[in-house]
Amino acid sequence: RSMEGGEIDLHGLTVAAALSRLAVHYNARLRAGDTGPIRVIHGYGSSGRGGDLRTAVRELLSRHAGRLEFVPGETYFNNPGVTIVYPKHPLPSPRNKRSPGR
Repeated sequence: RSMEGGEIDLHGLTVAAALSRLAVHYNARLRAGDTGPIRVIHGYGSSGRGGDLRTAVRELLSRHAGRLEFVPGETYFNNPGVTIVYPKHPLPSPRNKRSPGR
């Protein structure tokens, strides 16, 4: 892996699991003092599911535009299956519909 900690692969996850994993990864990187770009791999929708993931990931990032910047992969890399995120401020933890028992 070329980017140490700078990549997260969300392939095959449900939208809820993918968004939760992204937020946890993002916040852990920031807590560690790492504000380098995160390459979020979500696929581009050939399976019918990647499109949902890409849309949901980018909607989440757009909702928190004051906390981060992001660049769709197709903008510079001709790869719509990734989104590059530049963290600045922590994301709020995603709320699960069912609260897991701790």
